[in-house]
Amino acid sequence: MKYLLALLITTAMISTPLSFNFGTSCDNCDDWFVVLDGVMGGLSTGEVEQRAESIIFRGSVSLENNGGFASLRTPYQSYDLSPYSTVTVRYKSTGQDFGLTLNKHKRFWRPQYKTNLPMTGGEWKTITCNLSDFGIYRLGEPMEGSPDKDDLASIIRLGLISNTKAATDFEIEIDKIIFE
Repeated sequence: MKYLLALLITTAMISTPLSFNFGTSCDNCDDWFVVLDGVMGGLSTGEVEQRAESIIFRGSVSLENNGGFASLRTPYQSYDLSPYSTVTVRYKSTGQDFGLTLNKHKRFWRPQYKTNLPMTGGEWKTITCNLSDFGIYRLGEPMEGSPDKDDLASIIRLGLISNTKAATDFEIEIDKIIFE
């Protein structure tokens, strides 16, 4: 009987995955929006296209006028990622590596957590990363450490950002992002 009770408690503690399946039936995907370096004077471009099974973010990164980034982000809200240990991303990309970002601060100069999504040459790729392996970055520069459970409980925004400071065209198509 005590083993059955332990199994029931353990099963109840398992979290439902947080998922963004970027098809047309995705309830939590329409709010993602583009933020470009134009907020700081840059000249990069970017646009989003919704497809039946994915979302495409494409554009061009410019280094002119102190530019150098293009990003796709969720609105600010609460994302308690502390119950999860991994994130799986299915995507394909050209032109640039991208970073999957987790923010716990609204101010852009405050540190954020990031993992690299390497360029795939236009081929679909599925990668799974441990959340404990995300690095801490401040204004694109790596810092020491990684997020702990308290940090993951305080995430207020998710995003994708161009991860190679180079003047290039880019395209990243995302099928899904799943935290488990």
